[in-house]
Amino acid sequence: MRRFTSLFRMAIVVAILAIGGASAPPAHAAVSFDFFYSNLGPHGSWLVSGQYGRVWRPAVYVPGWNPYSDGHWVYSDLGWTWVSDYEWGAVPYHYGTWVTDPGFGWVWVPGYVWAPSWVVFRTGPGYVGWAPVSPGFSVGVSAGFGAPVAASFTFVSCHDFLAPRIGPRIVPVSRTSVIVNNTRIVNNLTVQNNVVVNRGPDVSVIERASGRRIEAVPIERVSRAAPGPRFSRDLIRVDPQRSGRALRAAEPVAERTPLPAGRSGSASARPRGAVLEHPRGAAPKSNSSSGVKRSEQRGRKQAALPREGQNGGAPAVQSASSMATSRREPLRGGRPLRSGERAGSRKPAGRVRPPESGRPAGSHIAGSTRPAPDSGHPIVTSRSTKRQQRAGGGHARQDRRSS
Repeated sequence: MRRFTSLFRMAIVVAILAIGGASAPPAHAAVSFDFFYSNLGPHGSWLVSGQYGRVWRPAVYVPGWNPYSDGHWVYSDLGWTWVSDYEWGAVPYHYGTWVTDPGFGWVWVPGYVWAPSWVVFRTGPGYVGWAPVSPGFSVGVSAGFGAPVAASFTFVSCHDFLAPRIGPRIVPVSRTSVIVNNTRIVNNLTVQNNVVVNRGPDVSVIERASGRRIEAVPIERVSRAAPGPRFSRDLIRVDPQRSGRALRAAEPVAERTPLPAGRSGSASARPRGAVLEHPRGAAPKSNSSSGVKRSEQRGRKQAALPREGQNGGAPAVQSASSMATSRREPLRGGRPLRSGERAGSRKPAGRVRPPESGRPAGSHIAGSTRPAPDSGHPIVTSRSTKRQQRAGGGHARQDRRSS
């Protein structure tokens, strides 16, 4: 009886677990801005765009770089999938979209819905092109809304569309405008079984041009198709909370959004429009850089000088005006009055030597020296007096000659 009771209880538990597992919702990729910020931070810079909020730019960026030039195309069971050559390519090529910012060039705008590739295609006689969708694009709603500009498209010949390295096969930009006029937009981004797919250009056209038979590869076997070491189809399904409404390729993050604490994110907290790094080279030199360095060196030297009362340092040197002000002495022209000089006089008195012992004060007057008639000590005459004496002597010599 006891054995029967225990077996009955175990059966009930197993049934409950089975029912709960069947009714449990499928798992979804837990992507968020925190996830993007921490995973992409080591590989580039987080910037603040005036149009798109917080955006990310890879460290490999240089003028002329295109996000869809380093990688190749694979046709999976979810459509045309872009496989990036970059180790960080699992995130920005399957979530969000790329756009050219006026101040920063190519940047990535975050998004939270997975897709094999967030691009629209152009096909025509002998050529296939693709460009990232605009940040305002929504699956099944905004067909033709915010179509990429012609300069954003990358073109290759249909024969080279399946090349393992697209970069060397890209058509020069100078021919892009001509090809755009001879091609048409192909937008096959749709939702199937709660997963975004991109059927893109006709497979049969690519097969004929390339001479290769194309078989759909399971998305689980495509490298860098989704972030994380373990890939599951349930992880890329559309979140049920987003079902029933437009699925946007990108959802810009406002500048006022708090940054994740304790995460690496390069320079996202810097002011708007500030370029945060100089890729593949040192920062441009400024004409004032040497002056700034010299001023910093002077500041350090001055800070290292001992001050009065510190480590036996010499007394600090003060200007005449500051000394006079501290002593509350009268000033004249920014300096203290000298001995024998009056504040209201226009011409200062001659330089006065301090009286020696046994000599009356005032027996020395500034100027040239000559013996004093009474004291036997030399006296000093002013320069004006000396000139007068010379002039007087000259008149006396003329009188003697005339006589």
